[in-house]
Amino acid sequence: MRGERRRPAPPAADATAVLDDAHLAEILLRLPSAATLARTAALVCRRWRRVASSPAFLRRFRRLHPPPLLGFFVCRGGRPYRHRHFGDPLPGEPRDEGPLPALDPTFLPVAAPPPGAAGAVRRCGEFSLSSLPSVDHWALADARDGLLLLCSSCDRSTDGGDNLELRRIPQHFAVCNPLSGRSVLLPQRDAGMYIGYDYLGATLVITGDNDEGDFFSFEVLMATYFDKGPLLCAFSSSSQQWAVFPCPATEKLYDYRMPWIDDGARAGGCVYWVVHDWEMEFQHLLVLDTRTKKFSTMNLPASDMCDKYDRNVKVVRSEDDGDLRVVALARPKCELHFWRRDWSRSAKGRWLKEDVVKFMKADGILHFLEGRNGCPFFGAMGLRMIGVGEGFVFFKHNDTPWVYVLNLKEMKLQKLPNREMYSGYVLPYRMALSPPLPNLDQEGSH
Repeated sequence: MRGERRRPAPPAADATAVLDDAHLAEILLRLPSAATLARTAALVCRRWRRVASSPAFLRRFRRLHPPPLLGFFVCRGGRPYRHRHFGDPLPGEPRDEGPLPALDPTFLPVAAPPPGAAGAVRRCGEFSLSSLPSVDHWALADARDGLLLLCSSCDRSTDGGDNLELRRIPQHFAVCNPLSGRSVLLPQRDAGMYIGYDYLGATLVITGDNDEGDFFSFEVLMATYFDKGPLLCAFSSSSQQWAVFPCPATEKLYDYRMPWIDDGARAGGCVYWVVHDWEMEFQHLLVLDTRTKKFSTMNLPASDMCDKYDRNVKVVRSEDDGDLRVVALARPKCELHFWRRDWSRSAKGRWLKEDVVKFMKADGILHFLEGRNGCPFFGAMGLRMIGVGEGFVFFKHNDTPWVYVLNLKEMKLQKLPNREMYSGYVLPYRMALSPPLPNLDQEGSH
């Protein structure tokens, strides 16, 4: 009838309502990306969100759709230990003997973010340490499956001033999802648990990776130096307890004193540290297998590698179980030398020289190398790598407080908006849909 208002059409029926959860999950598994899954499940209905957020489903989805790289978190404010430098500070670097400032990490997004991931990239760029429990100053320690592991950083105001390189063992750890903003504070270790003298590093391991049962759990593996060798202390979210794992094979690895050990890097299921001692004339990789919780050693690609490259040697970070790679920086020539571990002939494996990347002609390199002396050759001598992974190499230079990143594919050098002298870890971050973090019943968890 003319003038009569037309009633709105009833909402369309959910065509998947006749399907059980298992069949609905099979349909959702065919969505092209994690971003599409999150957006679709959020818009359709509560049932879709429930199926798409179950831990068992998310584990299957991650295996079918490898998490895309969103970018890198670069720690500002340093490692859990700091180097004390003598003499005048560099230009632009204040002389600060007070507590470490709580500086938010810099997030460097990849040039072309995955389709539908613009919101996730924006949230990573907005991530702030203020979202974490306010129990300590925080520093990045590891990144895995869309989660960040953070540990407490030291307070320089309590340094005795005699120790040039302090590797204090962190008192606090937290696991955070920078996309959701949720974090959990791990319980502290028992006061009577002796865990060594010096901190080597920590890594986050996602456990319970099977399709039976809807649960999500993780472990934090912390490596320390104890007496004459490495020691492992592990936290389990299932038991909510810390435990020490002895490793008799390496407990007397260094009979005299602690050698020089780098920051370490995770590749596949292992964590690798470059170890070197000039006086005792040895160098190798210290290896922690996160699955067996055992330490071992592995030869470097060359017997005199640390001497030849002045310790500018790094293991290439990798989240998958691909090839193990080592890169060394030949500073005078501005070359990166890559080796790959070949396992095809034996279980022991062998090193193969894979590539030499010459970056002297990279876009922006001359301005980077000029430094104080204006000569690219001498400027190159002040270079050092602070992180390598996912086709990017991060540098610091002795004459500048900036962090630079080299894109190996495009051969472009970029300066990060970061004037901190101590940058700490550089961690690749991948967008992985994770179940909610477990409730550890810790005061301060968010």
